[in-house]
Amino acid sequence: MAQKRYRDDVPDLISQFREDAGRSRRIHNRFQSVIIVGSVATSAIATASVAFSQARWLTVAASAAVGLSAGFTGYFKYHERSFNSQQTADAIEREYEAVELRVGKYLGLDEKRAYALFADTVERLRDEQNKRQQQLDQPAEVKREE
Repeated sequence: MAQKRYRDDVPDLISQFREDAGRSRRIHNRFQSVIIVGSVATSAIATASVAFSQARWLTVAASAAVGLSAGFTGYFKYHERSFNSQQTADAIEREYEAVELRVGKYLGLDEKRAYALFADTVERLRDEQNKRQQQLDQPAEVKREE
C-alpha cells in the first residue's frame, strides 16, 4: 500500500525539517551575536578612537559587520524560516503519532483510510510550509500589493 510506504518515509521528512530549522536557527543566532557584540564593541572602539586615532578603522569595520549582519538577518529572515520549519516538523510528527495510535481524526478508521487521510494531511502541511517559505522569499513590495 502506497500510503503505508509514505508513512515509513515520514520520520526522514520530519528529520529534514528539524535539520533545516536548526541550521536556520544557528545562522540567525550567529548574526544576532555579531549584532549584539558588534554594537557594544563599536561604541567602545569609537570612544577609544578619541585617544587612539588608529582605532577609527576598527570602528568602521565593527560598524560594517553590524550593518551587514542586520541586513542579512532582515533579508533572509532566518528566524522565521527556523520557526516555520520547526512548526511543520512538529505538526507532521503529531499526525504521525496520531495515525499510529489511531487517535483524533484517525479514530475508528480502517488502515487504508487512516493512511490515505494521513498522507493527505502531511501533503497539506508540506504545501503550507512551501507557501510560507515562498512568502519569505518575496520582496516586501510584492507582499504589500497582494
